[in-house]
Amino acid sequence: SHPHSLVISFNYTTPKISSNSAGLKLVSVALHDWVFGGVLRYQSGDLIRVPPSANGLFVQLARANNPATFGGATTFWNRVPGQPFLSKDPNCHCVDPTKDLVLNPNAWVDAAPGTFGNSAPYYDNFRWQRQPSEALSLGRNFRLAGEDKVVLNIRAEFQNVFNRLYLQIPSVGGVTNVSPITPTTRNAAGQLTGGYGYVNFVNGGVANSGGARPRTGQIVARLIF
Repeated sequence: SHPHSLVISFNYTTPKISSNSAGLKLVSVALHDWVFGGVLRYQSGDLIRVPPSANGLFVQLARANNPATFGGATTFWNRVPGQPFLSKDPNCHCVDPTKDLVLNPNAWVDAAPGTFGNSAPYYDNFRWQRQPSEALSLGRNFRLAGEDKVVLNIRAEFQNVFNRLYLQIPSVGGVTNVSPITPTTRNAAGQLTGGYGYVNFVNGGVANSGGARPRTGQIVARLIF
């Protein structure tokens, strides 16, 4: 669910300059017919799941998630009024995954044994970092023979053009079964390795389990004849 979403796409072709000036004609030859394009997407962050209860209710009821752990046999921790969901804003550009646990464990209290929790699985204002998608391209056709018999197309494409850091959404529940009572762990260097609100920083910041996504670019040349 992304209540706010904006997608901008565009293509602009540089115009030919009409002039009797030899200098401007040379400039026009060099600069006209370049195509500048882009696709920019901005939207709300992904929802973060409410932690599943550890009160053993569904064990008592002999209910389970089989054949898959889709969460059907799950009740949730109760929300504590007045407590923020996040201990740090993931959009602040100030999160250090080696030091900061970004989820607030004080925002939740587990349901009493043998009872259902009163929380929803997700809350619209409990979201992770906004992760824009920004791609730009620049290209041109060079006509090497008359009547377009031979055309050289050169195009440069760039992804994540502003080199944004996309952080892994903290794991809650599921296979890892992380909850507000999960112990905080650190490695020998004192860096975080687990806990409620832990952001996986392997490879410099993993997003959506797909690995780090720094700015990338490629140049494509195609000869048409």
